[in-house]
Amino acid sequence: MPDKKYDAVIVGGGHHATIIACYLQRAGLKTAMFERWHEMGGGACGEELPVPGYIQNVCAHFTRFYTNPAYSDFNLRDYGLVYLFPENNEAWIYPDGSYILGKTIFPVVDPFTGRAEFSQAAADYTINEIAKINKDDANTVEDIIRRFNNKWRQAFGKYRYTGPGEWGNGPDPLEALFDDPKDGLDPDIALGTVGEIATKLFKSPEMQTFYMRAIQTSNGLMPCDRPGPYWHIHALGLILSVDAAAIVTGGTHSITHALLRAFEEYGGEFFVLHEVKKVLSDNNKAYGIELVNGDRVLADIIVSDLSIELTMDVSGKENWPADLWAKGQKLKEKPPKLEDKGYERTQLLWGNVALMEAPKYPQNPELGMVPRLYFGEANPEYFLSGQYQKERWDQGIANKLYLLVAPDVQWDHTRAPAGRFAALVEEFTCPWRQFSEKDWLRMKKEIEFKFVEEWGKYAPNVNMDNFISAWIATPDDVVNRNPCMPQGGWGALDAHYECSGRLRPFPEISGYRLPLKNYYLCSSAAHSAHGIGRGSSYACYKVIAEDLGLKYRPWEERGW
Repeated sequence: MPDKKYDAVIVGGGHHATIIACYLQRAGLKTAMFERWHEMGGGACGEELPVPGYIQNVCAHFTRFYTNPAYSDFNLRDYGLVYLFPENNEAWIYPDGSYILGKTIFPVVDPFTGRAEFSQAAADYTINEIAKINKDDANTVEDIIRRFNNKWRQAFGKYRYTGPGEWGNGPDPLEALFDDPKDGLDPDIALGTVGEIATKLFKSPEMQTFYMRAIQTSNGLMPCDRPGPYWHIHALGLILSVDAAAIVTGGTHSITHALLRAFEEYGGEFFVLHEVKKVLSDNNKAYGIELVNGDRVLADIIVSDLSIELTMDVSGKENWPADLWAKGQKLKEKPPKLEDKGYERTQLLWGNVALMEAPKYPQNPELGMVPRLYFGEANPEYFLSGQYQKERWDQGIANKLYLLVAPDVQWDHTRAPAGRFAALVEEFTCPWRQFSEKDWLRMKKEIEFKFVEEWGKYAPNVNMDNFISAWIATPDDVVNRNPCMPQGGWGALDAHYECSGRLRPFPEISGYRLPLKNYYLCSSAAHSAHGIGRGSSYACYKVIAEDLGLKYRPWEERGW
């Protein structure tokens, strides 16, 4: 049973909750987390799928948590969070057999701290790979890598792990790059739509298509959306293999396990199957929570790791200015047109496909050792015309598939039985509301065979004779699992430029403090947006440390 009084209480037990809980408890605050689900971690989870002996990351697969300050602040490798760092990084195979294969340009040289160093040899390799496709694009990539090395990488880290309150009244750390013509960002490109960026930056249809498909892997954004500097740099860093791909031993849930071990060692407490009904308040000041079972727990501060809608709902309409409450309610509405903003579109059909043996790629056997491998024709017009999105909205899956295959078992042998193979396979779909539960269940099975058929076009030994089983998650699975994701995507809130940084989730609360005093937001709805290991919980702790005068400030020890 929880105690009746804590210094800090966290509503929800997602991965941001487990991060900020470690900081609060380490700072000397008696801290507790309350989670409605039967386990902690939110999207940082794993299950035994599709059959016994296999591990599947059912919510979040691609993680670079070694870049999060918490990784070294709490020595998480000592608590079982062990990353493996492949030499190859990201690749694309085209139907004619041509391909682009990238090597990690900033390989990790210290797995205990996550420190990485620039590799000119890897940069040259990746540039030469793109030169096989188009020499102009190779020159562009060479220039981008130089900018990454000189300015972009440092500015990106500062943006992610500092909050709007630390940026002052001037530009944010990425917008400040607009003022540097040599090593900065060209605003005419970086402030364009996904489609405009792809076609202005690259000449070849291969690289244009690569950009428009690969940026979705991080945020679901369409060619008509503006990603802004944050997602633009993020996507280029992946496409061009700038930062190391990272395979977490044991699957994504190892992140949660390590954080909880550290949290408990500091004396923290967490409670599963303890759903919070409401935040208790008096005179516009939060003082505790009430659980669904009627128990009340008092606390000096309350931190929400929920979506912005649920964060508002549990604290009550009476504690929010009318205009902000109306903005929160509007997020629940169905947008009338495909291109309308305000909702998110990170819905996927994805999951483990288990095979008897590993795929064999006749184009180059090394492609079997790529942690993020894309397939598909170079057809930018298919994306730019809106046909790709329309088919997804109408049918649940586009007629032309652009699969991403992630064979983590090639490095982490805990993911499958000895001698067997499994890989995560993904393609994007549409919001949950587009189809009935019956339709989603039908698609869940049909897509298995479509995935195998499409994959087999590039690796001929991937066929039904090699197939063991698959478990593909749909938006319906997500909706039934997580109330923070009402349309079945992993993003919960759209993250285009107009809903990023100082504008996320609303300008009035982008600084992590909510209108109800002593109530804070640390979730993916805050400035650093969705994805495992983003900076929202870290930035939120900084705000709390300032408000409460906490002495534990590890960023000052680093000189950040």
